[in-house]
Amino acid sequence: MLRIHFTDTDLLNTRVATTPDPQWELVLSLRHLRRRVVPPRYADWHRDVLARLPHPRPPEAYREVAIAPYWEDIRSSVDGDRALRIRALLDGGVKGLLCSYVPTMRWVPPTLHVRSALDRDYELRGRGLLLQPSYFCHGVGHLPEGANPDAPPVLVHPAAQPQSDPAGDKALARLMGATRAGILIAAGTACTSGELARRVGVSAPTVSHHLSALRDAGLLRTVPHGTSALHVRTRTGSALVNSSCEFR
Repeated sequence: MLRIHFTDTDLLNTRVATTPDPQWELVLSLRHLRRRVVPPRYADWHRDVLARLPHPRPPEAYREVAIAPYWEDIRSSVDGDRALRIRALLDGGVKGLLCSYVPTMRWVPPTLHVRSALDRDYELRGRGLLLQPSYFCHGVGHLPEGANPDAPPVLVHPAAQPQSDPAGDKALARLMGATRAGILIAAGTACTSGELARRVGVSAPTVSHHLSALRDAGLLRTVPHGTSALHVRTRTGSALVNSSCEFR
């Protein structure tokens, strides 16, 4: 168990990473590749990469075969985790954010208890913490020692796998079309157009077209956010998603 100790200043300086970390995805994916049995989530990836790269693996060649073709899946996974954490932060503040990481982590103020291969205590000393979701991280967290002792430490953790109701998703797709339904479901937490495109698996122009229709129907709203915009369901849109199972 890894025990990370926070001060009030650490809580103020804690944040969630905005993108996947390419180096960590490479390192953690290699650990899976070397195993004979992998978690079901990685089974297809494991089989396909072994078939394409059966011999000793130079880092660049490995990256091209095992990481680059799957980057959109990796990024979509991290986007989804970030969306969940933003909602937890908005609903419950930093406490809500840190409590949202069960079962990998458990928040017992002022200490975050993290499943880990190591048994150690770690003092943040006012630097805060960068929470880095990872597609290839599984089961435990990793807190490596950074090269810069003054920079916030990075806690790499498994990206959450969103739970869905397949029957409800299909019912909503029959009602309004698969792409539009996927966008509305994904917009349960505020997302940019690019994040929605990656999560639904369509192009940016396609997302833009459907966002306009969803806004016109009062199911979604768009709000400015710095130089971009965030899209999120309205109450009507959430009610439609939540009641979709009734349309089976």
